[in-house]
Parts: sequence; structure tokens; C-alpha cells
Amino acid sequence: MTLAKRVATLGPSTDALAPPDITRLLDSVNGVRINLAHASLEEVKSRLTTVRRYEKERGRPLAVIADLKGPSVRVGSVDPVEVRAGDRVVFKMGDKSDGSYIPISTRAFFQTAEPGDLILMLDGKLKLRVTEAGPDYVKAVSESDGIVTSGKAVVIEGKDFDLPQPAEEDVEILQRLSAVKEELDYVSVSLAKSCKDVDSVRSLLEELGYESLIAVKVESRGAVETLESLIQCSDYIVVGRGDLGLHYKLELLPAVQRRVVNTCLKHGKPVAVATQLLDSIQNSPVPTRAEVNDVYTTASMGVDSLWLTNETAVGKYPIDAVMWLSKILANVEYSFESRAEPRDVRDRFALGLVEMAEDLGANILVYSMTGTLARRIAKFRPRNVVYVGTPNIKVARRLAAIWALEPLHVPSESYEEGLEKLTTLKGIPPYVATFGIRGGSHTIKVKFN
Repeated sequence: MTLAKRVATLGPSTDALAPPDITRLLDSVNGVRINLAHASLEEVKSRLTTVRRYEKERGRPLAVIADLKGPSVRVGSVDPVEVRAGDRVVFKMGDKSDGSYIPISTRAFFQTAEPGDLILMLDGKLKLRVTEAGPDYVKAVSESDGIVTSGKAVVIEGKDFDLPQPAEEDVEILQRLSAVKEELDYVSVSLAKSCKDVDSVRSLLEELGYESLIAVKVESRGAVETLESLIQCSDYIVVGRGDLGLHYKLELLPAVQRRVVNTCLKHGKPVAVATQLLDSIQNSPVPTRAEVNDVYTTASMGVDSLWLTNETAVGKYPIDAVMWLSKILANVEYSFESRAEPRDVRDRFALGLVEMAEDLGANILVYSMTGTLARRIAKFRPRNVVYVGTPNIKVARRLAAIWALEPLHVPSESYEEGLEKLTTLKGIPPYVATFGIRGGSHTIKVKFN
């Protein structure tokens, strides 16, 4: 087992896999992501059914992450518009266009754009320089080539749009998904810039009866600038490199990623890195050397998980993508620049377990009802596997996306019984075994070779 976890995005490519192949793919990951911006209700339900059927057959809990679309600026309905460098392009307020202009229905775009701004589209490949801006139009000159189609995101370099959270579309999809809300372990909040944004989504989830944890995607300047507070009001942080690359110059992106990861490690907050990890595998079964190096370097920082996005959702080689990610992570040597500081006596207990296990070269076995002790242990970045038994399958699923934790669904009537069952299953010495903290006295079992 690798210490950093692997997450694959499900999409049309994985939907098309034969049962043996989807089993191979799921065998190689610890969690799956479903992008709600590009999935119908029926597709979401079908993918959930596939994952939970696999989980039952294999006895491996998997985390399911539902990724919200977020309040973004996007192109309205329009036939494909081919843009060449030097072309003059007009954006107008509207939902639909005949192709003579690019329709944008979000007024915040026109309120934000100013002459001299750089508009980025198609993941930054299409760049347009603003020459004139009005209350319901923007004129620009293209600096590169591209084909603009309906629904494409629009960003102004270095600026954030003032848009409310949650987006109206996200409210609607969460309402429609309420029938399967028990199956969603994490809800990922896109384009949040403050705790106010996160709290608004959390309130909606509570109102709809969701018990999902919240992952906050850091993918704008506003999110980076408020990172310390976002860490406090989230359950998980995700470095969303796709959109971050539209808000920061590409040469600055590695430093931004490192800053976010190290800050999360310092605070003991789970952190993931997503987007363009093995991007070339969309069209080739073998990644580039640069991609392998990027994944290796990113993982070596101590991130909890790495998320494949288009590679598995729409790429030609989804199985190759997860296999390569697994092979790279299996060879990573970890070097942390930051490590969490214990904040209380329970943290110190968890750190003590990690240090004891490291001294003995042992794995850690924990039986936990809620997963709290397991999370505390994980934030101190143990170098060996932590087997976590829990009677609650929902807890097991959530833990599957966290550093070094190998969750097992182990029903029992008590901590003592649960720990005994866990040691029977995974108790190959040497190991350090304990259970969730209760009261002022505690038991630790140590077994040597």
C-alpha cells in the first residue's frame, strides 16, 4: 500500500469499461471523484451503484467525492467559434448567440473586466486582451488560437469574480441528489474564497440532510490569500491546479502549490493535489518523463491524495492512468518540509504512537468508532501503514482518502472486541495497537517479531 492515496474521476471513459476492467481500476484507487458539472443525475446514480457494488464484493471501502460546479463565469449557448491570433472578439451579455459574439450571462464578468486585462479560456490556451469594456459588452483582441464552445469557463487573469456561494446550479443538483446523499462521503466546494462561502455550502448540506465532509478547492487568488482561515473551516483542502493556473502565471504555480501543501501540513489538515498529473495519458498509454517527475515530487511533499481528473474521466487510457499513478507512488521517498505541531494532549498521544511505531519499524493498528484518533495519527505523517478498524462503514469510507490509513469495516460491540478482531485480521508483528481515546486511562498493545 502507498502512503499517499489515489483518486480517479469517473466519467464517460470509465462508464464504458467492461466489469473486469472497472474492477481493475477501482482496485488501484482509494477513492473516486464525480464531477457534478458534467454528469446527469442518472450518471451519478449509476457510478455510485458501480462503486458500492465493487466495495461490497471486494470488502474495500472507497471514498466518494462529489465535486460541485461552483459559481463560475461560462460561455452561453453558441455554435463553435474559431478564434485566431489577431482576431477581434466581442463578448456580450446574454444566454445565446448566433456566433457573431460570445454570450456571457454573468454580469460580474462585465463589472470586472477593464482595458488591458487578459481573458483566459480553454485552460489558458486561448488568451484575449481587453481593449474596451462597457456595462454589457467587452471587446478584446486574441493573442492565440482556439475554438470557443458553449459552457467553457472564462477567467480574467489575476482577478476573482464576486459571485455568491452556493451557485444556483449546485443547489439544484444537491437537491436532486438528496435520495443518494448517504453515498457521498465528501462534497467538494469549487471556487470558494472565504469561510463565508464554505459556511453557506455547509448550511445548505445540513438543511438537505447531508452528512458529507467538505473539501475546499483552492483554485483562485482569493482562496490562496485566505488559506489560513479556509483550513479552519474545511475538512479537506484540494489544490485545484487547473483554475489556479489561470489565476497565476504558470511559472509561479509550483510555489503556490508548495505554499498551500506546507500550510496544510503545518495545521494537520488533509490536502490533495488535482488536475493535469498525467495529462498526456488522455491520448497515450505512457506518461511523459516530466509528468512522472511532477507526480513524484508532488507526492514526496506528503500530500494525502492525488486526484486524476480528465485522465480517467474522458481519456482513452483510464486504466493505464491509475496504474501509472500507483507505480510512481510506490517508489516515492518522502521528504516533508513541514510537520504538524501537537495542539493538545490527544495530539501528543497520537504523535507518541507514531514515534513508537517508527522506532520499532512497526505498523499501527487502531480500532475507532468515529475515526478521530486515526485522523490525529495521520496528520503526523507515519511512515508505515495504519490499519483502522471501525464498525461504521461511513467512517471507513471517509478515512480511505487520508494519508497512510487503511480502513477496514470491522463490526463489534466494544472497543476491546473490535481491537481483538483487528489484530486477528492485520496483526502481523511488529505492531503497535490501540483504540479510540476514552477517559483518562488507556491501553496500548505492542507485539514484536
